[in-house]
Amino acid sequence: MKAGIAAYTRIGFDIDERGIARNDGDHLELVRGNEGLQSIALASDDLAADLGWGSVDYIKLVEKKNAQPASHHPNGMQRIERVYIAVRDVAAAAAKYSRVLGAPAKMERGTVIHADMAIFQLGPTALGLAQPAGPGVAADALARRGPGPFQILYRTRSMDAAAKWMADHDLPPPARGIRNTGEHAMLVMPEHACGVYIGFVGPA
Repeated sequence: MKAGIAAYTRIGFDIDERGIARNDGDHLELVRGNEGLQSIALASDDLAADLGWGSVDYIKLVEKKNAQPASHHPNGMQRIERVYIAVRDVAAAAAKYSRVLGAPAKMERGTVIHADMAIFQLGPTALGLAQPAGPGVAADALARRGPGPFQILYRTRSMDAAAKWMADHDLPPPARGIRNTGEHAMLVMPEHACGVYIGFVGPA
């Protein structure tokens, strides 16, 4: 846990002693065990309706306790913009997720991760199913770990401030690219983030 907290501190997250980095409406939690992005929890805007979906076999409700305010992160991170899940067949996966989420997907080509994607917009955060379209981030993630979540993309107040913090803490410069939205993005490699790709998007 200490190594994980140190790694994410170098990336610019304000992580507490329990391994939690809080944002306004979402959070990242480090846990002991294998590296990589292990699970994703989504909030609901209508839990009673969501519980009525026949495709959901079991949902455990946990009372939210001890809610804490958002942290102030040196990398300027505000919230989770998108979470990516590697899949082998994006059309088949999109059909399954559409049934569970009760929403259609928007199909896109991911230029930074080199993937054909099905995007589900869930409030301010999106869920992206990514099938590799050639060599790149999605293909590497699928080859290393198989299907499953592999990247978190964060919205930051300042890309340059985030990059400077990382440089000042001895991390190599993040890879940079341009999203299909035209926005500039940068990506911290998994060897520096406990097996997870950590992306940032936002103004310079």
